Amino acid sequence: MQVSVTGRHYEVTPALRTYVDARLSRLHRYMDKITSAVVVLSSEKHICRAEIVLHTRGKDFTGKEIADDMYSALDRVSDKLERQLRRFKDRRTTTRRRAGTKAAKENGQPLSGTLRVLRAGTVGRTSAEHEILQAGDFPIESMTVDEAILRLEQADESFVVFANRSSELIHIVYKRADGNYGVLNLHATH
Repeated sequence: MQVSVTGRHYEVTPALRTYVDARLSRLHRYMDKITSAVVVLSSEKHICRAEIVLHTRGKDFTGKEIADDMYSALDRVSDKLERQLRRFKDRRTTTRRRAGTKAAKENGQPLSGTLRVLRAGTVGRTSAEHEILQAGDFPIESMTVDEAILRLEQADESFVVFANRSSELIHIVYKRADGNYGVLNLHATH
């Protein structure tokens, strides 16, 4: 595996380079087809940030973490990548691999949602007075909770809306401030 270590406003010492190599070598037990890794280490105002992108055949895994010192940031980001790789490997070995994610359907029609970003000062007024900063439609895909969490980590999004593959109910997965994940189950009552 080729490893590229770059420091932005941070000097990469030989000891740190050795530590990065040691942490990345542990990831081979989950996936042996890692072709390269790009490690970016940066520091600003006493906050150390580590970002690692693993390139494999057909799939990339990304992790970003911050900490008070660089070694802790590297530990956190490599643990995050280890969890991603473990989930990916478990999913591939326990279930049949599907050809892409299928769109959730209701009465034969694909489900979709609309996201609107409202200006904070206009919230609390009538809906006609809301100032919409951004709006867009997106398909609601059918997947498992684990797949939604994996997509959340890889896409660096704040939430993922999906239809649960087993129940076809709509769920929202989001990352909490404490680093854990929350799952909102949406139920329509008639």
